Amino acid sequence: MRQAEYLNENLIRKTIATLKPNGELFEVRILSSTKKSIISGYFRDADTLIKALDRIDARNKNIYITLNYVKDELYSRMQHDTFLQVNQTTSDTEIIGYEWLFIDLDPVRPAGISASEEELTAAKQLASKIYIYMKELGFSEPVKALSGNGCHLLYKIRLWNNEDNKALIEQCLKALAEIFDNDQVKVDTANYNPARICKLHGTLAQKGASTADRPHRMSRIFSAPAVVEPTDIVFLRKLAANLPEQMPAPASYKNEEFDLLRFMADNGLTYSKTSTAKESTVYHLDECPFDSSHKDGDAKIFHYNNGAIAFKCHHNSCSQYRWQDVRQKFDPGCYDKPVYTDFDARIDAGWQQHNRNKSSAELLYTKPIITNEAEMFRNAQQIADDVEPEKEFVASGITEIDRVLHGFAKTEVSVISGLRSSGKSTLLGQIILNAVEAEHTVICYSGELNNKKYLNWLTLQAAGRNNVQVSLKYDNGYFVPDDKRQMIYQWMGDKFWLYNNKCGNKFTEIATTLRNVITQHHADLCVIDNLMILSLSGLPGDNKYEQQKNFVLELKQIAEDTNCHVLFVAHPRKSAGFLRLEDISGSGDIVNIVDNAFIVHRINHDFHKRFEDEFGPAKAAMLDNNANNIIEVAKDRENGTQDLFINLYYDEHSKRLQNAMDENVIYSWDTTMVDGFQDFSIFDDDPFREVDNG
Repeated sequence: MRQAEYLNENLIRKTIATLKPNGELFEVRILSSTKKSIISGYFRDADTLIKALDRIDARNKNIYITLNYVKDELYSRMQHDTFLQVNQTTSDTEIIGYEWLFIDLDPVRPAGISASEEELTAAKQLASKIYIYMKELGFSEPVKALSGNGCHLLYKIRLWNNEDNKALIEQCLKALAEIFDNDQVKVDTANYNPARICKLHGTLAQKGASTADRPHRMSRIFSAPAVVEPTDIVFLRKLAANLPEQMPAPASYKNEEFDLLRFMADNGLTYSKTSTAKESTVYHLDECPFDSSHKDGDAKIFHYNNGAIAFKCHHNSCSQYRWQDVRQKFDPGCYDKPVYTDFDARIDAGWQQHNRNKSSAELLYTKPIITNEAEMFRNAQQIADDVEPEKEFVASGITEIDRVLHGFAKTEVSVISGLRSSGKSTLLGQIILNAVEAEHTVICYSGELNNKKYLNWLTLQAAGRNNVQVSLKYDNGYFVPDDKRQMIYQWMGDKFWLYNNKCGNKFTEIATTLRNVITQHHADLCVIDNLMILSLSGLPGDNKYEQQKNFVLELKQIAEDTNCHVLFVAHPRKSAGFLRLEDISGSGDIVNIVDNAFIVHRINHDFHKRFEDEFGPAKAAMLDNNANNIIEVAKDRENGTQDLFINLYYDEHSKRLQNAMDENVIYSWDTTMVDGFQDFSIFDDDPFREVDNG
């Protein structure tokens, strides 16, 4: 007779279907409350497991499952397809690889008893915080489960079982514990060994006596994506790197021995609560010193037992800040040399903020037309005395471009070229979205894609890897759910305008409309994709090269007259060698007129061969073999930059070209990220509500 009070067949089937969907071998281990004996069995499917469980007296027993890949040879042990009392269970050396990152959140309470409702609620709240944090880092959607006394977050991974990966998993759990542990709930940092077992969801958690205040509860998977996507190792490394960096305590403060609490009090670093970890006291700050919107303990100062100090804010926008930054912010000059290793990136962020705080109307200006002959030539002092408007930029979102060029300067024109399928349109989409995020208005022309397809592509890029779903209709396809799409459309609002291709492609007519629309909407960026689709008839010139030259001159005039940056695509001529600046279609006049020229390269065998032929093996060795694309700065009139090759990394989920493999840009339309961890309403009443995935 089945023991429904202790075992739920449907929930067990759901667990096996979710955690072991491909028939791989797993061990189920049964521990009695006295822990005097271990009962073990090896199985490949839910039916055989459930039949074997029916023959077990499940009273006062807790049942667990191995999470990671078990060697097939273990199926030959005596306990295959049945349960036996044994001495041999799965060891760390008998695991082939890691299949899951196991985050176990357990309420703090005396040993041997079940959790109260208040303790379980605290675990759910912390699980919600960690879930949002992991999503913001770029982790794929996890399996969410209730252990009976706490919460589980299970992230699909694929790592070999070796010492490096074991250390990585340990570092990940320690990072989460340091950042999120509080006096009520802790992250179990012991769950890094390969043979770690987890509660078999669908079985009763039986710790201590079942009482009204501390009842035994059925463990269960609450939600799981229809297709559990694995998270790449780069995101695990990104998480591990977020372990708060311990720094030796300063020797002095205001010519006296350093006192952390005095330093905090003097500088308004107030805290509403403290918690204790194994090695530190944690001060939960009322407000982050670097972003006042990060409140209520999102930022923490760690004071370790050995005197070391660390700082960590949960938000990715503050992930670069360490204790040295806090100290120097309030005590300038306390270090012999600057501690900001990422200074250029912060300068770029400052440029974006500077531009964001000014309206386009304030920036709009018209260059005077000089007709006075006496003013046509001027000496050095007269030129120096001229008051020029402050140069304004639209950041590209490509870190190196924004660092070297400061982005795209308004009143200038840039051309992007590259072979077919090199990623030009993909890159343009991200530049557009980055401009929208920075509150710039963008006017677009796309002759190759109809309006619906163009918008669909942009929407996928805006959604990002955390908000797309796998299409069950098309292999390897991804789509954005309708509710997310509507949020993205509202976010884009009047900051994005796309030309209706049904209105024709004659440039002399489009140019007039472009001027009017850019002026009307105070646009900061105009994108034209691409030159080859436009009809240039009507422009001066006896041949297409003369017309292309006048096309670019007209764009240059539009950029200057409307104070925007114009970015257009021009395909290259056929080239037998490595694509260079002079290969951009048309006469050399195009690249002579533009202010900046970029070439997008797709990395493949031909690229490597041609690159080495062009630049030699030494420079070729500097390329990142993990990169998928490269954007080359081929011309930079202002700074003289050329032959600068920037690695980009393609993410198939979001169709983005990223600055780094672990980059995960969250645009502000995603309101689950706007207020950090304060708003749990995204989970309705129960942060671990059950979702029916069929």
